[in-house]
Amino acid sequence: MKFLAVFFVLAVATAFAQLVQIGRNDPHYCDKIENVKPNLVLLRATHLSGRIIDETGAPFKDSLVELRLYESESRQTSIRKVRTDEGGHFSLDFVAKGQYRLLASSSRAFRQAQKLECGDRDPCTLLITLQVSPTDQPDSPCPVK
Repeated sequence: MKFLAVFFVLAVATAFAQLVQIGRNDPHYCDKIENVKPNLVLLRATHLSGRIIDETGAPFKDSLVELRLYESESRQTSIRKVRTDEGGHFSLDFVAKGQYRLLASSSRAFRQAQKLECGDRDPCTLLITLQVSPTDQPDSPCPVK
């Protein structure tokens, strides 16, 4: 009988431990729920700058802008970080041809731009309008990607 009781306790403990690893406690939770794609493809090297505003037209002042080289869905390497000025303007200077993630907001309070286009322009000036993001989404606790 003692054996059965010990077996039962171990089985319950193991099942609970596995349950804890499902969902937000899973160290890979954020990677599993978010499909990260490049949002900026440069067909040629270009001087890249832009302006970030919200839906009302108000500029994002002193806001962090990050450019990441897109290597895969789970791997992007930070290339450059800059801050916007009082008018929401930023400059990333000269950027090489390639696939990138341009993070126009450093928090999940705003949705990242899905597709930014420069075409064959040099210099390229982007106007990025960020929309408020609901805070009850499954990816809310995850870092910005």
